[in-house]
Amino acid sequence: MKLILNEDISHIMNVFASSGFEVFLVGGCVRDMIMGLEPHDFDFTTNARPEQVHDVFREYKIIDTGIKHGTVTLVYNGETYEITTYRKETEYDDHRHPSSITYSDNVYEDLIRRDFTVNAMAYNPESGLIDYFDGLKDIENRIIRCVGNPDERFNEDALRILRAIRFATRFDFTIETATENALINNRDLLKYISLERITSEFNEIICSDKAAEYIDRYRDVIAVFMPEIKIMFDFDQNSRYHCYDLWKHSLLTLQTVKSTVTSRWAALLHDIGKPDVRTTGKDGRYHYVGHPVRSEEIALKILRRMHFDKKTLKYTCDLIRNHDYDFNSDGKIKLVISEYGHSFYQDLIDLKRADNMAHHPDFVNERSYYDMLAEKGDEFRDNILHMSDMKINGDDIRSVGITGPAIGKALYRAYKKVLEGTVKNDHDILINYVKSLNLKK
Repeated sequence: MKLILNEDISHIMNVFASSGFEVFLVGGCVRDMIMGLEPHDFDFTTNARPEQVHDVFREYKIIDTGIKHGTVTLVYNGETYEITTYRKETEYDDHRHPSSITYSDNVYEDLIRRDFTVNAMAYNPESGLIDYFDGLKDIENRIIRCVGNPDERFNEDALRILRAIRFATRFDFTIETATENALINNRDLLKYISLERITSEFNEIICSDKAAEYIDRYRDVIAVFMPEIKIMFDFDQNSRYHCYDLWKHSLLTLQTVKSTVTSRWAALLHDIGKPDVRTTGKDGRYHYVGHPVRSEEIALKILRRMHFDKKTLKYTCDLIRNHDYDFNSDGKIKLVISEYGHSFYQDLIDLKRADNMAHHPDFVNERSYYDMLAEKGDEFRDNILHMSDMKINGDDIRSVGITGPAIGKALYRAYKKVLEGTVKNDHDILINYVKSLNLKK
């Protein structure tokens, strides 16, 4: 097999060869090129020791990014390339990092320590494709399979459990039976992995085209680091509006909503609070008054634990809290755009559309209804009245005897009325409206 290499890659490999060293492209870049995909980055493995790499590329910038693991980073023509010396690894004490490494002169020993067969191939133009573990065959058969014993691979590095799911989700591959069994049986090892690393892997899973299918298949694995989701499993919503259990409904919503971290997480967790607020009506059906607020509370706990940044956390929780908002007037549309912005409003409409499509068919709205809401948002985006545009302010409200927190309440109520078009944005009219509220504290 011959792979097409660009000039920079060819130059780097030629520098190694002219200096008497072996070098191979390795891992994901080889896999992606075989699959006809554009690699995100190119990694090299070589029999040259790190100090020898420094010497060979002494005219270029070299960064000792992972020197204790034999990895340096070459900066060439504005791009960065990781170069790692062939190595063998000893025992893994923490189910994530090897206790120590030793260098090797054999590319086989370097490849046998890798996670999956599709990532354990190497290539250079002279030797062609090095594929000791049938990675090419597994790509052709669309299979994710561990190199060697899967129990050993997952015990060495438990993050590989999520990586297997991520690769399967990304490429729509099947996880080979022995690998899948080991993945499920060793899922509790994920407790040893930092939640930052887990979040990074899971974000890629949840944003993939096949997210719902694989999240459902491996829900018991995901529940190791997100146990709160278990309450949704097989939860009968017992409502005329729903024909799916709570978990299925959430996954259908997730699969339909746009593929961003905030929208996908909001879809997954938008109804997680339902079991906590469930009541039973006279008709024997369940009701879930207040579930958006309770769902937001649970989501906030999860997302904080998963170390999301404040902006992403707030945006996601705002979507969850407002997902049941009834846009029955232009004023309500304007209010949301004013408070959260046009982009948020459009994401909220997208979530509401996806949520509704996952209801019982008898209660699914026409798609044109949500198109209308989206169009109205576009119509209003550039002429929204903001609080600062109001013809009264806090001092005006204080002058009629309203004090303390009631000032803000009065101003907000007046603002809503102006947006709804039921009260004119006029100083005297607004003063009279505020007086009618009878708010004195």
